[in-house]
Amino acid sequence: MDIAQAATKTIATPKVAAPYISAGQMVQGLLTQHLQPSAAALQQAAQALAQSLAQAKAPWAQHRTLWVATMLAWERLAAVAVGPLLERRSARAIDFWPTRPAQIQRLLESGSVTRVQQLDTVGATARGLPALEWLLWKTDGSGHAAAYASVLAQQVLAESDALQTGYQTLANTEREEEDAWTLYGEWFGQAVGGLDQLRIKKMVPDTRGKDSAPWVRGLSGQTAACWQAQAQGLQAFLIGSPAAQAAAQTATPGWPVAGSLHSLLLGRGHLRDGLALQERSAAMLRAVQSARPGNPASVRAAQAALAQASALANGLASDVLTITMGFTDADGD
Repeated sequence: MDIAQAATKTIATPKVAAPYISAGQMVQGLLTQHLQPSAAALQQAAQALAQSLAQAKAPWAQHRTLWVATMLAWERLAAVAVGPLLERRSARAIDFWPTRPAQIQRLLESGSVTRVQQLDTVGATARGLPALEWLLWKTDGSGHAAAYASVLAQQVLAESDALQTGYQTLANTEREEEDAWTLYGEWFGQAVGGLDQLRIKKMVPDTRGKDSAPWVRGLSGQTAACWQAQAQGLQAFLIGSPAAQAAAQTATPGWPVAGSLHSLLLGRGHLRDGLALQERSAAMLRAVQSARPGNPASVRAAQAALAQASALANGLASDVLTITMGFTDADGD
């Protein structure tokens, strides 16, 4: 039984494959359709957050809304950690979790950090989006909290600026077909790793933060939204984002999103495998969208769907596309 048959017993095979797509086109398509727009969305959200926190009289609730937007943009981009995000170890700068409230409290009491440059002396456990989440939901902005939150937001913005520049540079880089295939293989491994990371790292509680919430984004009540945003980022790699899918259907009905794994399968004639990927990806996204941290059964269902999508991708790598799998955690470890 082939991979597609294992995914579903009854599946309709398309009559026509999509045009052949080269490795170079795959890489460029991913950059154009997903990575660059996602990096731009993160930069814009981070800029709005930093500007809001720089306003002394802005309502605290306003900062919370902008933090949520920044966090979700980060999750969509970081779901498949490739290029500058991985090379810069941006996860350590933006999203080290769980945060350490006791360390943050000591910094608030001392009031010693007032400039971004001083964050070099602060551990990753008291920086980035998780530390900002704690400040925004556990304090009212009094004392040194507002000033420290503003510094943290500036640091997130600086990293977001660097990522946007990095992805632009990557898009402007010319590469040989062999190099492009090697690069795509690395990105493929990161996408499969992202499926597993969501399943075994994000969708389980963690008590290391002690006074912080056991669930990722738990302090803000955004755990389920965080899971969904990461699943959307993974979906963009597998079959394309909803916006990219809509644009592709408008331009050429029936064709896949350029640069998606789906486009590679159809472009190489693996039509049934392409449909199996669509089915597994859709099931994964539905299950994650339904998962809630207070409902263990829904979380287990989402984890099972993620495992099935990961298994399909692993099978495609070994049996269909001849990709050597590998994964590097987003913080560079």
